[in-house]
Amino acid sequence: MSSAPAISGPWRRRGRAALLFALLDLAAFNAYQVIKSPNPYPDFACFYAVAKAGATLGYSRMYDPAVQQQWVQQMFPGSPCVVVNPPPFAWLLAPLTALPYGLALWIWTVALIAAVVVASQVVAPRDLYLRVVYLASWLAFLPAYLIFISAPLGPLVVLSLALTWKFIRDDRPVLAGAILAVGLLKPTLSILVPLALLAAGHRRTFIAWLVVAIAAVGTSLIVLGPAGITAYVSLSASLAADPYYLRWSLVPLLGSGAPWLAAAAAITIATALIAWATRWRGVEVTIAVGVMGSVLINHHMTPGDLLLLLIPIWLLARARGSMVRDAGLAAAWVGGWLSLIFPVLAVVVAAAVPLGVALEGALKNPSGDRPAETVWSG
Repeated sequence: MSSAPAISGPWRRRGRAALLFALLDLAAFNAYQVIKSPNPYPDFACFYAVAKAGATLGYSRMYDPAVQQQWVQQMFPGSPCVVVNPPPFAWLLAPLTALPYGLALWIWTVALIAAVVVASQVVAPRDLYLRVVYLASWLAFLPAYLIFISAPLGPLVVLSLALTWKFIRDDRPVLAGAILAVGLLKPTLSILVPLALLAAGHRRTFIAWLVVAIAAVGTSLIVLGPAGITAYVSLSASLAADPYYLRWSLVPLLGSGAPWLAAAAAITIATALIAWATRWRGVEVTIAVGVMGSVLINHHMTPGDLLLLLIPIWLLARARGSMVRDAGLAAAWVGGWLSLIFPVLAVVVAAAVPLGVALEGALKNPSGDRPAETVWSG
């Protein structure tokens, strides 16, 4: 899209119309999926039951497997779910647990839809056509239909990353760090973004995130107590061993032992190095690299988490680039769309984007020197 001005005349108009038509066609396919794929046990059902258990019995007992299953089965018989989101997530849901489940589900789902709509428009360029394309690009993205039938947590993290980008651009680094901490509701989804920002020189944003993170973790540990912490660790390990959630990670390729740990460590270092080397290209690149690195080191993911792949594509599409770069982003979007069907493509896309960013950065700035007019923020 950023290279579109290089194409003029009727071919540009036809290309813009064809892109929008294709996205709207896929959005209609997603609508069909929503209608034909009812889900009696959306993610929110599990969230609601476990948050209600925590509010009723005390949050220290919330991760006891027997307690979780008792409340989940009591409210939603037959549901196979397990919840390992940290305590702040249950605290966020506490007001909704005071409402009937049906009403709470509607409120939560509408909030998630609004979160992605706002995120798409926050990062979209000002051009009206591109705003429509950004909006259509998530409606057409296959994992997006899960928002409507499963109500997963991913959209809140997507919105937090979009707002983090905006507040850094607006020179409000502390607020950006606080907003970035929303990702702690599901820490693995964006765990390397703070590291990437630190490597790129956004120190105040990182410190603000770290302060909120320490406060959230410390409060959670106090609330859980020794027994609750043990139960949380045990339940998390149980979920991490479920083959279903490992499909979108490196585990099927490397195994879950030492090879995966070595790969995760190498990816973490590479993410920081790429963020540092490309820091002169803007915070869009930094956040994109951090998100894709986070996806790569995720030991396990849920289908709804794949929505996170949109953020790097959106941010990188803002910057002017070559048609080759734009074709690469289009391929990444298609790979993300297909990753719900072919899980290995999530790994391919998450690896290809940072590598492409690093290669493009090296070609544009082969000396590795940072332009003098660019300064570290914070």
